[in-house]
Amino acid sequence: MTKTQFIVHYLKMNRKSYLLAIVFIFLVNWLQVEIPRYIQLAIDLIDDSSIENDHNLNTYVAIVVGMSIAMVAVRILSRVYALNPGRITEASLKNTLLNKLNQLPNSFHETFASGRLISIINNDLGGIRLLFGVGFLQFFNAFLALSLTPLWMWRISPELTLYSVIPISIAFVIFRVGFKRMKVLHLEHMQRLQSLSAKLMSYLSGIDLIKSQQMSPWVLAETEKLNQQLLQCRMKITRIQVFFMPVLDYANDVMKILILGLGGYMLMNQELTLGEITAFLTYSVLLAMPLMQLGRIATIYQRGMVGIQSAQTILNAVVPEEDQSALSNEQVKSLQGRTFSVRNLSFRYQAEGRLILDDVSFDIPSGRKVGILGGIGAGKTTLVNCLNHHLDVPEGAIYLGNEDITTFSRRDLRRYVKTITQDPYLFSATIEENIRFGASDSNIDREHLDDVLELSQLASDVARFEQGDQTLVGEKGIMLSGGQKQRLSIARALLEPADLIIMDNVLSAVDYETERNILQGLFSRLSNQSVLVVSHRVNALEYMDEVIVLNEGKIIAKGDHKTLLKTCPYYLETWQLQQNESEAQSC
Repeated sequence: MTKTQFIVHYLKMNRKSYLLAIVFIFLVNWLQVEIPRYIQLAIDLIDDSSIENDHNLNTYVAIVVGMSIAMVAVRILSRVYALNPGRITEASLKNTLLNKLNQLPNSFHETFASGRLISIINNDLGGIRLLFGVGFLQFFNAFLALSLTPLWMWRISPELTLYSVIPISIAFVIFRVGFKRMKVLHLEHMQRLQSLSAKLMSYLSGIDLIKSQQMSPWVLAETEKLNQQLLQCRMKITRIQVFFMPVLDYANDVMKILILGLGGYMLMNQELTLGEITAFLTYSVLLAMPLMQLGRIATIYQRGMVGIQSAQTILNAVVPEEDQSALSNEQVKSLQGRTFSVRNLSFRYQAEGRLILDDVSFDIPSGRKVGILGGIGAGKTTLVNCLNHHLDVPEGAIYLGNEDITTFSRRDLRRYVKTITQDPYLFSATIEENIRFGASDSNIDREHLDDVLELSQLASDVARFEQGDQTLVGEKGIMLSGGQKQRLSIARALLEPADLIIMDNVLSAVDYETERNILQGLFSRLSNQSVLVVSHRVNALEYMDEVIVLNEGKIIAKGDHKTLLKTCPYYLETWQLQQNESEAQSC
C-alpha cells in the first residue's frame, strides 16, 4: 500500500463525515466574510439619521447578530464532523496493525524490536490521527478562508488587495524553505524516538540483571546519550517553528500596516468609505488565522506523512502465503487424532553456523505421552519452537498425519498444538481473565474453569486468596510466585482441548515432588490427548510412554524410563545426580 492508497482508503472510510464537514466549513467561512459586509453597510449609515436609514441600520445589526449565532452553531458541527474521523482512523488503524502483527512470522519480529513497534503504535499513529482530524479541518478552513476572503476584499478595492498580497507572497517563499527542512527533521525525530523506545524496552526487560550487576550508571549514560540526540533533533524542529513558520504572521502584520496606510490615504481622497476601510481591516483579521494555521498545518502534514511511513513498515510486511488461508471445518475434523511426526529435522539460526538440531526424527501418536530430556544447549526449546511453527522450519520435516505443517497457517496449526513455556506471560488482570485469555469460546462455564484450576494443581492456592480467582495478579503476574505463574499458564492451555500439548520446562519453579504430582494428575485426566514434556529433570519423565534423550542437537537414545536406565549412560548419570540433589534438599 503506497502513501496515496493509504490516504485514499481512510478518506473513503470517513467520506460521509468529511463531506458534511466540508459543507459546514464552507458555511462558516461564508458567514465570516458576509458579516463584515453588513458591518460596512451599517457604519456607512451612521452619519445619516433618517428614519429609513435607522430602520436599515437595525436590520443590518440584526443580520450580523443572527449570522454570528448561526456561525457558532455551524462551527461546532464542522469541528464534530472534521475531528471525529481522526479518532476513527486511529482506532481502525491500530486494530489493523495489531491484527497484522499477529499474522507476521517470527522472522519479522526478530528484525523489528518490540520497542520500535510500540513507538509506531503509540507515537506515530498520533501524527496520523492529527492529519485525518485537525489537519483536515485546518486545511479546508485555511483553503476556503484564503479563497473567499481575498474575493470579498477585491470587491471593495482591487488596488488595495494587490498591495496586500505582496508581503504574503514574500513570506510564502521563506516558509517553503522551512517546510522542506521540517520534512527531514520529522523523519529523523521519528527514528530517534523509535530507537529510544526500543532501548528502554530492552533495559526494562533486563532490569533485574541491571540491578544485580550494578549496571545502572552505564544504562543511565546510554539512555542520556539517546535522549540528548532526540533533544537536539527536537530543538532543530523548534527553531524552524520559531523563526520560519511565524513569517506568515509577520507578513499579516505588514499587510495590516499597508491597509491602514494606503487605506487611510484612499479614505482621505474619498476613494473608499469608512465602512469599506473597516470591512477591509476585518477581512485582514480573518486572513490572520488561516495564515497562522499554515505553519501548524505544515507540521501536522509532516508528522502525518512520517506516521504513515512508519505504519507502512508493518502494513507492507509480507505475510506468508500459507498464513493467509484457513482450513475448512471438514479438514479440521479429518486431521484430529493424527500422529505428529518429525522426519530428519535439521535447523540452524541465521546468525549461527552450527546446527542446533541435527537429523532429529520421532513420532507422537495420538494419546501418547512423550518426554524430551536434555541439558542446557541441547536444542530442546528450538525443537519446541519448530514443532509449533514459531520458527520457519524447512518443508518436509514435520507432519500432522500426512500433511506438512508448513502448508498450514500458524493459526490453524495452533488448533492442534498448544505450547506452555517456562516463562509465561501474565496480564495485569484477574486470575480468571488470564485463564480465559485467548479462548475462542467466551461462554465456557464456571464448572469447566474450576476443573482446569484443579487439574493444574492451582485450585488450593486460589482458595487461599481473599478474592479467589478474581484476584489481580499484577503486571506479568508479579503478585504470584514462579510456580503459581507456571501452573496458571497450564490452566490457560487446558481450558480448550488440543491434540498435542507441549510443556517446555513449565514446572522448573517447583520442587521435584510437586512437579511429579502435577504431571501424574495431568496424565490421568488427559488420557486422550498427546503430551510432549520437555525437561532437564529425569523425575518428571518417569511416567512417560517414551523418553527421547537429546544432546547437542542429536537424539542419542529413545525408550521408557526403565529401559533408558539400562541402555543410556547419559540418562543414568543424570538420574543419579538428580537423585542425590533431591536427597540433599530433603535433608
